[in-house]
Amino acid sequence: MDRYKFTLLGIGLAVVYWFAESVIHRFVYADEFLEVVPSDINEFWMRLSMVLLIVAFGAFADNRARRIAASEREKREVFIATVRSTQHILNNLMNQLQLMFFDLEKEHCLESETRKLLERSIREGKEQVERLSSVSDISGESIEESVRPQ
Repeated sequence: MDRYKFTLLGIGLAVVYWFAESVIHRFVYADEFLEVVPSDINEFWMRLSMVLLIVAFGAFADNRARRIAASEREKREVFIATVRSTQHILNNLMNQLQLMFFDLEKEHCLESETRKLLERSIREGKEQVERLSSVSDISGESIEESVRPQ
């Protein structure tokens, strides 16, 4: 039903238009009785052409809405695949950095300040990747917000 909502809306508007034209002809042009199907062939074709245009526009709007929705789904899928790939790469990098950190700590090659900086950088990197992967509203602002340092 949702798939054809604009087409159905167009049909509904076309029906309203058809009856509104009948009422207008009855009361404005002082026809003797309410003609739902006009006897004048020119009037019939004018109404029919308008009805067809209204319904065609509804079908066009449905088609366009489906294309936009498909494009949005594709963007979401690309974003999710990109984030997962980035997360995988960054997790590997963070693990390698932690391994280097442990090796340097064993050798006592790190000064206290450098060790704290490295620990903080690794922790913040992991937190940012987790926040980026949990973005549900895929927009530029929400993505940028997710990777800002907290």
